[in-house]
Amino acid sequence: MAVLLRSISVKIFGVAVVLLIVMAMAAVWSGRLTEQVHLQLRTFNHALFPMAITIAEVESAMTAELGAPYPAGPGCAKVVRRRLATSDELIAQARTYRSKAARMAVLERNKLELARLEPMLDELAASHKLLGDLTERVCRGEETARAEARLRIADIQRVTGAVSHEIEGFVAAGALIVGDNQKRAMQANFLLIGAAGLVGLMLAWAVARGLTRPISRLHAGAHAVRQGQLDAEIPVTTADEIGDVTRAFNEMIVGLREKERITATFGQYVDPRVVAGLVGAEADRSTIGEKQVATVFFSDIAGFTPLSERLAPATLVRLINAYFSAMSACIRDRQGIIDKYIGDAIMAFWVPPFVEADAQAELACRAALDQLAALDRFRADIPDLVGMRRDLPAIDIRIGIATGEVVVGSVGSDHARSFTTMGDTVNFGSRLEGVNKVYGTRILIDAATRDLAGDAIVTREIDVVRVVGREQPVAIYELAAMAGDLPADRLALHTAYAEAIRLYRAGDWAGARVAFAACVDDAPALKMLARLDRIEAAPPASWDGVWRLDSK
Repeated sequence: MAVLLRSISVKIFGVAVVLLIVMAMAAVWSGRLTEQVHLQLRTFNHALFPMAITIAEVESAMTAELGAPYPAGPGCAKVVRRRLATSDELIAQARTYRSKAARMAVLERNKLELARLEPMLDELAASHKLLGDLTERVCRGEETARAEARLRIADIQRVTGAVSHEIEGFVAAGALIVGDNQKRAMQANFLLIGAAGLVGLMLAWAVARGLTRPISRLHAGAHAVRQGQLDAEIPVTTADEIGDVTRAFNEMIVGLREKERITATFGQYVDPRVVAGLVGAEADRSTIGEKQVATVFFSDIAGFTPLSERLAPATLVRLINAYFSAMSACIRDRQGIIDKYIGDAIMAFWVPPFVEADAQAELACRAALDQLAALDRFRADIPDLVGMRRDLPAIDIRIGIATGEVVVGSVGSDHARSFTTMGDTVNFGSRLEGVNKVYGTRILIDAATRDLAGDAIVTREIDVVRVVGREQPVAIYELAAMAGDLPADRLALHTAYAEAIRLYRAGDWAGARVAFAACVDDAPALKMLARLDRIEAAPPASWDGVWRLDSK
């Protein structure tokens, strides 16, 4: 019952009931006034008008009696009494109509006026009786009797005239009363209809306001949630269904805040876009996994083992966390997804739908160059991080980037999973990061990455190698800069190195040595000169220009 009473439908039904009650009151009041008018008209039609006609007939009969002859002989009395009997019946009818009118009258005023007619009709009846008593004497021809009869007839005419006058006044007053009652009935109808309308409007306004205000607050709250504002709750001001919806909305906001907190916390471990995909419409797709072309990124701190041996554990953790924060920001700023941290290494990837397929290689290259720039800034913070001003650890990084087909999906056990990439491209990207040690480079990319990035980057071909796990030789490139950012002297160095590589592949060891030596202060050229020493010491039986890398 309590639930029913606080229902919106009951409120609306209550408004309708109140309106019906007001309308019923208006109908009852109007009906009573109309009933009074009806009774007044019935009094006129069924009593007063017939009585007025009857009195008029009595008056006419008396007028006729006044001029009627008296027949001679013994039948005179009989004839006169027959004429007077008609008048007597009319007077009796008039008295009956008066009594009927008195019973039908509804106003005390009308009853008093009808009561005044009673003695007049009694007087009329008495005068008529006296006239009848003179019949014998009139028929005997007594002049005194006839004179007295004329006086009685005149008296009857006077009384009938007075009664007629009273009836006319009564009818006139009654007509005014009827008109007044009709007017009052109309006014009452208008008044009560207006009152009912006003009450209905007030109740409708109150109910509508009670409904629209919380709905408006809900609408504003929903808009705020859509804008990401989850810090406010909507006050519950009603105990109806809207109040239930408001409470449910507040509970939803609490749940969203909790999910937001979980997502924010989870986002420290997994990229928020991956979280959204795992809990959103792409969840099944992310769990099943699929083959896609992705750009895989590996970066590592050069010489991390000696560094870790020099620092206390707490200092090392503080340093590595600061390093990861700086390097990870470069990846996230370029829309990359950090897969995992492996010791001092960072693995990341770019893959649709998180980035455009045509932009993934360029974004990865930009992230790599951003890391080199961020490393220079990070080095300035190392003294504060490790608490040392002298003998600071030297920190440098190596980066490998490869593009190719991988399997992307959520991988792991029933209790723990990781959204990651798998495949030969991933392994090759990791090996490219390590190959930097062979050539003294900092960023190496494969041919697929270079081709996909296109004119957006500046590279130089370092070598063609055959790595462990791949029989086909692959060209590897050093990422030097973004297009337009490479200084002229470095561009000249690239040209000289390209000529040296051409001679090297052609087996012109002497020419290659001279060309590599011309690349002053270039780490890859120095590495190639050292390789030429080994080749010339033990020349290969056959030479195709491909160098085999035996280590991973």
